[in-house]
Amino acid sequence: MKVPTYHKFGITKAQILKSESRDKKISEILTHHLTIGIGIAFGLVLYVLYFDKVRPDTFLQIVMQITLFASMGILCVGVPAVLFKLAEMFYFKQIKAKTEESKTIANYQEQRENYDFWKLRKDFSFWNILDGLSFEKEIMNVYMYLDYNDKEDLSDEDFPDDRILEFENELVYFSFYTKAGEFSDNKEIDLLLDKAAKHNCTKAFLFSKNGFKKQAAEYAKDKPINLLDINGIIKVVRTIKIKG
Repeated sequence: MKVPTYHKFGITKAQILKSESRDKKISEILTHHLTIGIGIAFGLVLYVLYFDKVRPDTFLQIVMQITLFASMGILCVGVPAVLFKLAEMFYFKQIKAKTEESKTIANYQEQRENYDFWKLRKDFSFWNILDGLSFEKEIMNVYMYLDYNDKEDLSDEDFPDDRILEFENELVYFSFYTKAGEFSDNKEIDLLLDKAAKHNCTKAFLFSKNGFKKQAAEYAKDKPINLLDINGIIKVVRTIKIKG
């Protein structure tokens, strides 16, 4: 997994910063400056034109005028705000998004975010601080990215935390050990292999956040089961190549 660089996409950091700055200015102009300016100008013109007619003589007239001009102010600002918001949306979706520079920058940013996402998952401390449920979800994300398909319809109701996946037209059985301490129960390995065989899985995977005792690792040798601790998971992550 190589780091996406500016040079790879034929752009510079200055171009990206300039593009972001330009987008921000256009957004502010369309949704704030023009809206407020037009609203104020329109309100002042109306006030000048109708000043003699609306000059207050009584307290009741003052209240009515305040209410009237407040409503006009809302309309003067609100209507242009909607129009220029639509103009902003049109600019970013129909005009800017179709330029070659914007497409290149968007492609770079997408790959950079993807790279940072997987870089984080090569860090031992990332996996070490996960709770049990998050640990399982992150492992599933890794293998789903590697084109494993989660076969939820084949899930075993008696073991809802286990998962069955399909890869290259073969079924594999996933089980997760998230209890404190290293995994050490050989009988659990036999049980897992039985469950895998029951569901016609060619191989089983057992993931343990806290690793495996030596005798468990030795016992699993030459059996259709892979034992993966955090270091093993990180090795799998390192095989990932950014798509796109």
